[in-house]
Amino acid sequence: MRFPQIETLIWDFNGTIVDDLDLAVRSVNAQLTERRLPTLTLDRYRDVFEFPVERYYRKIGFDLDHESMADVSADFFRTYAPGLATCPLHDGVRPVLEGHRASGLRQFVLSAMEEELLVRTVDRLGIAEFFDAIYGLDHLQADSKLSRGRDLLADFAIRPETALLIGDTDHDAQVAVGLGTSVVLVATGHQNAARLRRPGVLVLPSAAEILSLVAPTEGKSDGSDLP
Repeated sequence: MRFPQIETLIWDFNGTIVDDLDLAVRSVNAQLTERRLPTLTLDRYRDVFEFPVERYYRKIGFDLDHESMADVSADFFRTYAPGLATCPLHDGVRPVLEGHRASGLRQFVLSAMEEELLVRTVDRLGIAEFFDAIYGLDHLQADSKLSRGRDLLADFAIRPETALLIGDTDHDAQVAVGLGTSVVLVATGHQNAARLRRPGVLVLPSAAEILSLVAPTEGKSDGSDLP
């Protein structure tokens, strides 16, 4: 499958660009231990994680009738936010970002992470130059990013049929449907490949495979004519 008419790439961040999977598991296990609940293995985490994260927290035993999602999210980020400073890019992501910039495609980040932390992390990873804009949420509770995706399309006059959303969860596929864009999912993030497979959705083993999927749009440079 190829996407020859794509002009814009919309990237999820956590688990797609940045490899924060181990940190996420450590962070939630610290919460579970504090509440005397069973901790998660990496495989179990990837099998149960979902959006909105409130459902996932209830699934793993949190009593959200007696503590708020705002408090649970703040508790998670006490471990997660400092650790994020050490998380690397996923293998193969930088060449894909570089290759598509050379092809003349616009690239954006659309994430359920709080936007200020998101921007700081993109800057730390040295990849801010690849993106026209970075869209996150205005809170820590990691609920749906569909509304922010609609803002992104409107703000940059992006035609949905010319955009490809790249993510690592079934929520990314749902957001793509809501926005009317194409979607590709990578199986290196917060959900395993079995969770990602659904009719009409291409699942790749890593982000490195994406470079060959999107041909330069007609009339755009592939970089070969640059001085």
